[in-house]
Amino acid sequence: MPSLDEIYDAKKAAEAAAAIPELTVAQQRAALKAAAIDAADATRIYEYQASIANPLSIATMAGTATDTARYQAQGNEAIMSNPSSYMAAGNAYGAAGDALAQEAAANQAALDAEAAAATAKTKAELDAANTARIKAEADATAARAELARIQSGKTTTTPAAMTVTPTAADMAKVDAIEAMKARFKQYGLESLVAKIKELAISGASETTITLQLQETPEYKSRFSANEARNKKNLQVLSPGEYLTMEDTYRQTLRAYGLTQFDNDAYVKQFIANDVSPTELSNRVVTAVQRVRNADPAIALQLREYYGIGQEDLVAYVLDPEQQFQKIQRQVAASEIGVAAGRQGLKAGVGVAEQLAAQGVTQAEAQKGYATIADILPTAEKLSSIYGTTIDKYGQSEAEQEVFNSLASAQRKRQGLTAREIAQFSSASGANRTSLASQARGQI
Repeated sequence: MPSLDEIYDAKKAAEAAAAIPELTVAQQRAALKAAAIDAADATRIYEYQASIANPLSIATMAGTATDTARYQAQGNEAIMSNPSSYMAAGNAYGAAGDALAQEAAANQAALDAEAAAATAKTKAELDAANTARIKAEADATAARAELARIQSGKTTTTPAAMTVTPTAADMAKVDAIEAMKARFKQYGLESLVAKIKELAISGASETTITLQLQETPEYKSRFSANEARNKKNLQVLSPGEYLTMEDTYRQTLRAYGLTQFDNDAYVKQFIANDVSPTELSNRVVTAVQRVRNADPAIALQLREYYGIGQEDLVAYVLDPEQQFQKIQRQVAASEIGVAAGRQGLKAGVGVAEQLAAQGVTQAEAQKGYATIADILPTAEKLSSIYGTTIDKYGQSEAEQEVFNSLASAQRKRQGLTAREIAQFSSASGANRTSLASQARGQI
């Protein structure tokens, strides 16, 4: 089949030939017939590009190249938006083209009959020519009537030879484009559906369409965390991976009632900072169970140690810019500080963080500081008495002895106890000697 340019060039040439005065009427009619057939061929090009069931008018089919391009674009748009209707429309176009060709052939037959009548040498030849001319004119009238019916959309018949059957490649392309449209709607990028159609109409492949869509502002905005990942030398996520991560994050946040963080801004931060679903789950558990729903004293201790206000606690724990290991250590240190406070003791932030780094739990801290509270008063009293002559023993030494089993700290406390025992024993011995001397004097 010739291209559109070839068809319309031939049509224009035929029309120009028909206008040459020197040509005979038969030659001019033959040129017009060629033009009509060319126009009919053009309609067949639109068989897969129809936007409605009614065919183009004769004026359109015989229109300019600009009109042709416009109707071709409309036809392509129709294929992408409603592939189920284009076959019937294509059949109608084929029928219209066939009717035009039949009319042109009938007109030519009439011209041939007129020529035969003009040169007839016998009555029989003249009668045969006139009969042929009448039949040809009737055929031309019937073809014009059929074309009119097709254009009005009232025809229900299509020549079997003109029935259009889409190829597997045609349907595969339509299916691929429909799948792309559905996928981008799933991405929340309905605005790019028109772009998909535009690129498909231009003949772009699915791969080319996908690559070009990824360069659009809408696509880059939708998957903006990928740009941040790229700057951090992290692997860029595919749209499917990106959506899966989003869904996982949101489900975790909703499960713990943290709906205030179930928004695009936080989700993008998690993706941009490569926060795994497991880490986010751990952060959420820390934020909810160990901070928000825990003893209010822990929140107060966090404020005292780190200046984190009650209203900022959960946001602080979920902030992907904060290292989770540091957050865990700070929460654990605050729990240890609270355990000390319940025994009337005060644990410094340095000691609490050190114990947290050692893996001391809140329960272990409560038990340890209970022991310290039991031994410390006596040890401190003895230190105040004997501290000028032997090592003192205070809370720091008690913490080292209880939590770290430090032998040197234990020896300090034992030394104070031994000194007290010795001092008591010495005093008791002196008292017994004095009493014995007094008794002998009396005797």
